[in-house]
Amino acid sequence: MNTNSKNAIDANQGWKCSTCGESHTGIPLSFAADFPDMYANMREERDVRAQIGSDQCIIDGKWFFIRGCLEIPMIGSDEIFLWGLWASVREEVYDEIEECWTLEGREKTHGPFKGRLNNSLRMYPETLNLKLEIALQPVGARPLFRVAETEHPLGAEQRDGITCTRAMELAALLSHE
Repeated sequence: MNTNSKNAIDANQGWKCSTCGESHTGIPLSFAADFPDMYANMREERDVRAQIGSDQCIIDGKWFFIRGCLEIPMIGSDEIFLWGLWASVREEVYDEIEECWTLEGREKTHGPFKGRLNNSLRMYPETLNLKLEIALQPVGARPLFRVAETEHPLGAEQRDGITCTRAMELAALLSHE
């Protein structure tokens, strides 16, 4: 962590939540969607229509999803604000990623891939179906998502970074869902 900057984040820093008004210790910098929205919104026949694991999902044999990380840099800090999200991909992309999932060096030989974000993040204008670039990481790490639509506020934050204040705003909203 960059401790020379007045904007550096201390993981144990206390802050007052703008949602509940309480004081909390530690700023949570990581939030994840448990499922792709398409899966989460299925109310019936989920067990029959979908196959889901910790990092992959297939619905009706024609909708394919992978889990990845969308990193937002923190201005004045070495910390990142991390979103764990799902992307929809074409079947051939899904198959290629699955085939090289345990292949050492996959990040150098496969991708980048195109996909679309499959999670709506309520603190932004609609994020569902935002275009993404997906980059594989070394074995054991989830793929990285980069928002291709840099004019969208989520893409702009990923490109430009966010302040500690913005991280606290996000944490306040997300901690009370």
